[in-house]
Amino acid sequence: MHESLQNAWSSSSGGHPATTLDADLFNDHALAPNLFVIGASKSGTSALHAYLRYHPKICMSREKEPCFFVAQNELERLWPIMARRPCSHDREAYLDLWNGGEAAQYRGEASVYYAQAPSRSGVAARIAAAAPGARIIYVVREPVSRALAHYWQRYKEFQEPLPIERAMRENPLYRDTSDYAMQIEQYLAHFAPEQIHVIVAEDLKVRRRDTLADCFRWLGLENFAYDEEQLSDRHRSPPTSRRQRFPFVSGIRNSSIWARARKSLPAPVVDGLRAMSTVRFDKHEVDEGPARAYLEDYLTPRRVRFEALIGRRIDAW
Repeated sequence: MHESLQNAWSSSSGGHPATTLDADLFNDHALAPNLFVIGASKSGTSALHAYLRYHPKICMSREKEPCFFVAQNELERLWPIMARRPCSHDREAYLDLWNGGEAAQYRGEASVYYAQAPSRSGVAARIAAAAPGARIIYVVREPVSRALAHYWQRYKEFQEPLPIERAMRENPLYRDTSDYAMQIEQYLAHFAPEQIHVIVAEDLKVRRRDTLADCFRWLGLENFAYDEEQLSDRHRSPPTSRRQRFPFVSGIRNSSIWARARKSLPAPVVDGLRAMSTVRFDKHEVDEGPARAYLEDYLTPRRVRFEALIGRRIDAW
């Protein structure tokens, strides 16, 4: 990692800090994770999770985003569906996500809530205490586009009621998550720079093989010869979004009753209920211009600071 990150680590932490928070959580368990893709949200972490799992020396978690190191009370409020799944809070259920991966050199997961400070608090410290030797991969995307995509994800999941410009101004989550310097500094307070690898989403999109080869080199692994199908595009966001037709829809969606019902109902029935309870619309009909202009002003100096930290200008931005 660049000298700038080394200097930031030294000044922010004075070296790797001692902490007892969950320090014996895994007790050298054979399935303990040691690779964390921490975000950023809407930057291609799902695709990277899928690409990494093909490498014979990497075992990626069966649940892509377990959020195990997010404070449980925060997760219950933010993502109640995941908070009810045992892997988000039960040690044995979490470790079981890598069942069969004992021989892998790396066992990894990808939870984007891990890089959303200060809204998701203390995550880096918890990971460092439980897995001090872990490798951290941080995927970043052009920060304004990422924030807007983040909004649309939360909007379709009924987590964001505000119109887009008001949300950008009034909900700091979008701005803070795109403040990559602030996010990476959370990890530099607990991990040495050589334990952190930054992947630019635009590079992963247009230079996929080279970007993955660089990542494997950083991990100390041999390159993997992907075929074209394995490297196909993944998880593209559709041009449409949806809003709830009735005010109670979001409550039902997040309820344990609906979670159980979905497992037993045929897919056409689930799709029909979703169509009846929501209204679809084209996102291009919404004027993002004012929100984008506000974010450009706010995030430009923070982007410059991030580029200084990692020691390179990101031309794709």
